[in-house]
Amino acid sequence: MRPTAMLASLALVACASAGGTRETAVAATAPVEGTYDYMANLPGQQVRGKMRFVGDTVFVEPVADYCRPTVGSPDPLRIRYTCNGPGSFEQIQLSIDRRSPVQLSKWSATFRVQRQREVCVQYAVRDGRQVCVQTQIERYETTESRSGTLQVRRVP
Repeated sequence: MRPTAMLASLALVACASAGGTRETAVAATAPVEGTYDYMANLPGQQVRGKMRFVGDTVFVEPVADYCRPTVGSPDPLRIRYTCNGPGSFEQIQLSIDRRSPVQLSKWSATFRVQRQREVCVQYAVRDGRQVCVQTQIERYETTESRSGTLQVRRVP
């Protein structure tokens, strides 16, 4: 067998044994540049917008509110945006994968939640011990976090 034919055969066997599919290989090499729609399904609402890939830069344009690049050390694989949160959401973080925005982009959000608890408002001493004799419901606000996959599709 000729050396070039042997190398081609070895390369073919190596690719076949790697377990990848043609679709995976095509997706990994497909150009990312272009315009995409994105949607984050937050509890009780959706956040939508567009993102444009131009070279190594990503521009995020939400339908409502405002997004800005997150300040921090550069990441060669992801670009992060922080967006003002609509409604009860304080802020939304978009983590956009530079290589595969459709499959690997994510969102995370912090939001305010109303809670209530029963608290003691009056104590008394009975049998030498302090006990609660009157309670009331107290309402308070706390912050929770949620995260998920950012739904991204290329705009034709």
